[in-house]
Amino acid sequence: MRTDKAMRSGARARQEAEHLSASLPPLLVAAERVAQTVAQGVHGRRRVGQGESFWQFRRYQPGDATATIDWRQSAKSQAVFVREREWEAAQSVWLWRDASASMAYASGADLPPKRNRAELLLLATAALLVRGGERVSLLGGGEIPATGRAGFNRLADRLLGDAPAGDSLPRPVPMPRAAQIVLFGDFLSTIDEIRTMVAGFAAQGVRGQLVQILDPAEESLPFAGRVRFGGMEGEGETLLGRVESIRETYRRRLADHRTEIAALTRRAGWGFILHHTGSPPQTVLLPLYTALAGPVGPRGR
Repeated sequence: MRTDKAMRSGARARQEAEHLSASLPPLLVAAERVAQTVAQGVHGRRRVGQGESFWQFRRYQPGDATATIDWRQSAKSQAVFVREREWEAAQSVWLWRDASASMAYASGADLPPKRNRAELLLLATAALLVRGGERVSLLGGGEIPATGRAGFNRLADRLLGDAPAGDSLPRPVPMPRAAQIVLFGDFLSTIDEIRTMVAGFAAQGVRGQLVQILDPAEESLPFAGRVRFGGMEGEGETLLGRVESIRETYRRRLADHRTEIAALTRRAGWGFILHHTGSPPQTVLLPLYTALAGPVGPRGR
């Protein structure tokens, strides 16, 4: 029989657990569940061998091996620094999601906005990567990629914090050679803009994965009759008398746009995956993680 003390201890533990779970954003909880489901069907990432090229110094973090500490660099300040080589940079993945106004679209109450799905997939991808010992960071955040639970929490805090609407495409920034990036967005920008973005990263030896996220209505244009479409990013309004009269032309142009994106990413040695918000997130996360699990390193161009 349990004593009163044991019962009080158990009740206190349950209260603490309930308080902890209540403090987690629902999106973070959902991302962990998606990651756990996918993790059961994948193996660890294949790694390249240790290289000799120096990449950068960074501050020592709990869990770093003492053998990586660079005492000469550390002696120049009151901080402790470790020396990272190129192979460690190759295990770093930068993640980005489109935060522009068009990502707020959802065609029905039963569908998530595209931005919500992009953030869910980004967090689930980060969770999978840190479980495999990889380093993750938000692209353009100015932070050094980190691994472990602390690294994941830091990324999640930054992603879920109050942030203004962003650009439809990331701006190429200096990256370590052989880095990897994963970009989540609708990629409805012009082909020239997308090509310039991809080329800016690929020229640095960066490998990437583009995940195009679309609402099912954006794919099929199921509307009929007289419909007024409002641009979500300042494009103005367009009134169509019979939407069905342009449906096939719209679908063909969207398919052509996607074909061009797939072609330019393939030429750069990148991957391209399509995802609709009406599909379960696992359907895109598994092939994405499998693609990231390939050999890491710059591809010949």
